[in-house]
Amino acid sequence: MKSSAANLDFFQILENLQAAVCVIALEDNSNFKIEYLNKCFIQTTQNLIPVDQDISVFSSFFDSEWNWKETATLCLERKTSTEKECFFSPVKTFFKVRFSLLENNKLLLLLEDISGLKEKDLFIKKQNLRLEQLARDLNLSRNELKRRLNSIEMLNSQLRSAAYHDALTNLNNRFLYKTHVMDAARIADEKNWKFAVVLFDVDNIKVINDAQGANAGDHVLQTIARELRRMENQDTTAYRMNGDDFILLKQNLTDRNQIITLTEDLKKRLNEKDIYISGGIVIYPEDSKNAGDLHTFADMAKSEAKKTGKNSIKLFKQVMQEKFISKVNIESKMTKAMDNNLFQLYFQPQFDAATNELRGFEALIRWYDKDLGWISPEEFIPLAEESNLVIPIGDWVMEKGMDTLEEWEKKYGFDGILSINVSPVQFAKEDFLSKFKEKLLRHKINPAHLEVEITEGILIHDVEAAVHKLNEIKELGSGISLDDFGTGYSSLRYLQILPLTTLKIDKSFISNINNKTGTEAHITESIVSMVSKMGLDTIAEGVETEEQLNILKQINCKNIQGFLKGKPMPKETCDKLLSGDISAVVSLEEEKHIFVKPEE
Repeated sequence: MKSSAANLDFFQILENLQAAVCVIALEDNSNFKIEYLNKCFIQTTQNLIPVDQDISVFSSFFDSEWNWKETATLCLERKTSTEKECFFSPVKTFFKVRFSLLENNKLLLLLEDISGLKEKDLFIKKQNLRLEQLARDLNLSRNELKRRLNSIEMLNSQLRSAAYHDALTNLNNRFLYKTHVMDAARIADEKNWKFAVVLFDVDNIKVINDAQGANAGDHVLQTIARELRRMENQDTTAYRMNGDDFILLKQNLTDRNQIITLTEDLKKRLNEKDIYISGGIVIYPEDSKNAGDLHTFADMAKSEAKKTGKNSIKLFKQVMQEKFISKVNIESKMTKAMDNNLFQLYFQPQFDAATNELRGFEALIRWYDKDLGWISPEEFIPLAEESNLVIPIGDWVMEKGMDTLEEWEKKYGFDGILSINVSPVQFAKEDFLSKFKEKLLRHKINPAHLEVEITEGILIHDVEAAVHKLNEIKELGSGISLDDFGTGYSSLRYLQILPLTTLKIDKSFISNINNKTGTEAHITESIVSMVSKMGLDTIAEGVETEEQLNILKQINCKNIQGFLKGKPMPKETCDKLLSGDISAVVSLEEEKHIFVKPEE
């Protein structure tokens, strides 16, 4: 350490100070040189800064952008002091560096250890920074949460709409109807109100879909929805249930005429757009005090509307429920009858009109129930078709009929025809043809003795497939008879495409034949003449009087079938007839029926 005698006392004082002190002096070349370091400075800086070095040596140890030479120069020029916080890297300590002016172009440099304060300050600063960041994050989170909540609310709204509204028409759906009708019943009870449920569907939606495509059908449903929305108000709400089923819920109903007028107005506006509907109306609490029954009762009224010509809306009546209960009862008994083999096969004879020779028989199913008595096929066959029970029933009729035909061929040398009815539902099954062939082969009967009797209904679903099946049946050697001719809207067209062998003229024509010059006689004669030229056999159904028979002979109808010549009868009676006992055929004037109750 260098020191002059004049400054000896001064440096001795500095030497014993407990503060780190450095003296720098300006040299002639304008550089500052470290002239003195006291003991505390040397210890504090771990003797890393030597005496006689340029002040720039500080730059390599102190972590600071401070220009030491420039700062020292300004202090001398301005005769001022200055200070700055610096980090001394070797010992990782914060110092406050202070420049103070001395005499003779010298400066005093003092280091003050502030690491403790600095660390606390840094901690506070870091905490502040963290708090600021946390505040920003919270603000962002708050905004994001708000956005997500809005998004969730929007999604929930969309889900609620999807759950309770129909996608195609945007009407309320059946789930919302169930809630609303229960609410309507509660309010009606509280306020002594009435309300109506109107259930309707489109009469010809299947025809539209088949002929014009599903888009055309959707357009019809959307058109109906628009009309329904026009009718909606605080008391009237519309719903699409499923398919082409719609419901109007009319609350605060004053009287029946109010809902009748409303539905007639709807029907009129839809008819103007070539849309035809059938529906049923049920009123709470008049028709039922059970809200759960309303849809069922409205559906009963709708079914009645369809049976009476469609494009109408019927009010529910109690007799409809009685019919429904009867229908359910018959359906239940029909299943048991099938399981317990309670059906019977009867046979109605067919005769040559001119010679009175036996042509053959038509096999007809009969059913006797111990509770209900004899149940007409006209009553239970449609129910069987609805429930698909007609398929096993039809299989039974075909099996039983072929059994009988096989026996007659072997026992009596039967050379006539047995006609067996086939339901459109049964005929449409993919395995119908294979089952028919299997039965025909197993019974070893003459295929020419078997005639499959069909109606126009077999062509509803797939004309091409139906014609293909019929052609295969005809190729096997069996005949094909078309029943109920004249009752369908397109019968003449079917004559051109179906491989028929026989045409049965419906009894509705025959029952009104009074003389040869009457309208029905002329129509029947035209039918007979036309189909005879096509090579088809003809059978007139429902012949009950000699007068009808005589007219049919005059117009050259080939065969007849009816009570005049023979009622449907059990196999045992047919056996007598085939054995030569012509008296076995019961005429119309004799006993009312010859049905035989099955053994219990």
